[in-house]
Amino acid sequence: MGSAGLFTVFSGLMITGMPIALVILGAAILFVMSEPGLMPLGVVQALVNSTQPFPLITIPLFLLAGELMNASGISRRLMDFATSLTGHMPGGLAQVNVVVSTLKGGMSGSANADAAMDAKMLVPEMTRRGYDPAFSSAITATSAFTAAMLPPSISLLMFGFVTDTSIGALFLAGIVPSILLTLAFMLATHIIAKRRNYGGDTKWLGWGTVGRTFIASLPALLLPLVIAFGIRLGMFTPSEAGAVAVIYALFFCAVTREASWSEVYGAMWTTAATTGAIMLVLAATGALSFVLTFERIPQAVAEQLVAITSEPHLLLMLICVLVFVVGIFIEGLPMILILAPMFLPAVTAAGIDPVHYGVVFVLVSLLGGITPPVGTLMATTCAITKVPMGPFFRECLPFLVAIVLTGLVIIFIPQTATWLAYL
Repeated sequence: MGSAGLFTVFSGLMITGMPIALVILGAAILFVMSEPGLMPLGVVQALVNSTQPFPLITIPLFLLAGELMNASGISRRLMDFATSLTGHMPGGLAQVNVVVSTLKGGMSGSANADAAMDAKMLVPEMTRRGYDPAFSSAITATSAFTAAMLPPSISLLMFGFVTDTSIGALFLAGIVPSILLTLAFMLATHIIAKRRNYGGDTKWLGWGTVGRTFIASLPALLLPLVIAFGIRLGMFTPSEAGAVAVIYALFFCAVTREASWSEVYGAMWTTAATTGAIMLVLAATGALSFVLTFERIPQAVAEQLVAITSEPHLLLMLICVLVFVVGIFIEGLPMILILAPMFLPAVTAAGIDPVHYGVVFVLVSLLGGITPPVGTLMATTCAITKVPMGPFFRECLPFLVAIVLTGLVIIFIPQTATWLAYL
């Protein structure tokens, strides 16, 4: 069949509207069936082996910790803290939306989870106060990017796993870019609010209120730091960090007494469902990786990229363009699993730090979540807020500009990603 045939099969299956995991697995199986030199047992082994590494236990543990923290009522405390900080600014609730996404990023580790929570909690209130529903939905989806950049980020975790990059370093590397992204979103929101006359939604409550709400939300704010620095300082492994996060969340639930047993059960059920979806994609990607390795596609891609340019900044921008284009058709996690290791040889040859590459790659891979036709962030948010995808995407454009500018800063100033990672 060859690499061209593999691409044709993959594209054909995607057009049918099949779930991405089945598309990946189907393409791998059809390729093996057409190649007499490949044993079908090899694909089966690759499919199973990709789910066996022990560090993958961190996925359900981090997801469960985030769900338990949400059940404990910490989201309300974070909302109060964000409101005390930014509620008085132009576009007050929109600014709160941005800030609370950053504050909750250390809990969920998932952009989709963050967007779903804020779409339910904030968008109805923003609509009641006169904000355009499409604008409210757009800022909810785009500001959720910070959740995927802060520890315990599932995207950074999977990038570290498939590229054999230090997960602790990646977690720390995502902190400064997340802050830059938050500031860029706040600036874009301020400009839009001024043009549309979105005023502050609350008066300035004073530093006393800021201090009280900060202390109330401190347990959630400390969680990502405990995880990232604990791994980096060698206090525990990434797998153990997941267990620490769950114990931390259970302790907080017990202290606040705001989580009922039914909510804890619901958190476990949601975690199991999400973990199952992730593992299915991971298993399918393992089978496809076996096929790609057989065809020597990663080596061919690396040779082509290095032939075009070996200048680190230009190479990263070229990879970003390719990732963005692919992201229009494939969601973020499968793209990380497939493309991140494929581009790694070229990145290494150009002398680019793998941690720097990881932060840039994950940031750009998230763009596919808000672009038609398969953007999962877009679909999740619009399904909850009942906003058509056309107006939603138009309102996303200013925030896309903010993301691109932030990405360029990270590309040309690698220290923004590597400074904390190598402390």
